[in-house]
Amino acid sequence: MRNIHVITDADLDGAGSFLCIKLAYPGDNITYTATTEKNFLADISVFNFSAYDLVIVCDLNLKPDEIEIVNYKNVIVIDHHAEHIDNIKFYNNAKAIVKDYSSCTRLIHDVLKLKNKNLSDNQKLLIKLVDDYDSYQLKIPFSKQLNHVFWTYTGDRISKFISDFGNGFYGFNQFHLNALKIIENKIERFFREETIYIGDIKISDANYKVAGAFVSFTPNEIAERIIENHLVDFVIMINIDSKNVYLRKNKNCSLNMGKLASKLIDGGGHDDAAGGKLNDVIISITKLLKPIN
Repeated sequence: MRNIHVITDADLDGAGSFLCIKLAYPGDNITYTATTEKNFLADISVFNFSAYDLVIVCDLNLKPDEIEIVNYKNVIVIDHHAEHIDNIKFYNNAKAIVKDYSSCTRLIHDVLKLKNKNLSDNQKLLIKLVDDYDSYQLKIPFSKQLNHVFWTYTGDRISKFISDFGNGFYGFNQFHLNALKIIENKIERFFREETIYIGDIKISDANYKVAGAFVSFTPNEIAERIIENHLVDFVIMINIDSKNVYLRKNKNCSLNMGKLASKLIDGGGHDDAAGGKLNDVIISITKLLKPIN
């Protein structure tokens, strides 16, 4: 039995990634650290890589200085962020499996050949739900609600996710349903009470209609509704407490949010959804937007 440690993003896709690794290595002792791209360096600053037979870093878009820290022969990095592909050249000890994929959960499922494992239909459905939400295709019922449930957990979210859904998706229990109702009410209250800001911003000689908002929960769902209601090209959302910035775009917008985030907010992400850190650049941009309600 090997000792395997997983360092994963602390979101739904990170939880799904950890679950897939557990399913791929059922006979091994697997522990984990949940982190974020923002907190990655601080969270692993004293981590002892040599204490484990294998360390798997997943769903984290590592920069060159972060790669240097994890660059050991007993490390595998698995990630699906397009920007990470440009940094593969910095891995000279660790093994890097980095591909532009719909989700890290789906990438791990495919790379570790989980389709050859004896997964139940409910486990397969759970993996599809996580992938559907992280890619924000929303083609499968309940993927959006599954993400809502994940973020209603307090404390160790990944542990609670594994406890509730480790055997697959069988629907939601009463606790989940109550939490979903609370989220639904919060979203409705947000659009009744909070201010939306809109304006035109020029980027690379092209004009874009942009919306802005201050959020503290469910940025995807809030952005989706703002885009639908106001037909903007993309939305800038700021979480004042965490100092995080989220970018989400209209499907008809040609801008790449991941590339925009890397330039503006020291972040990254995907073509249609990205994030980064609040800074003076984004503050100056949002001052161009005017309140509409």
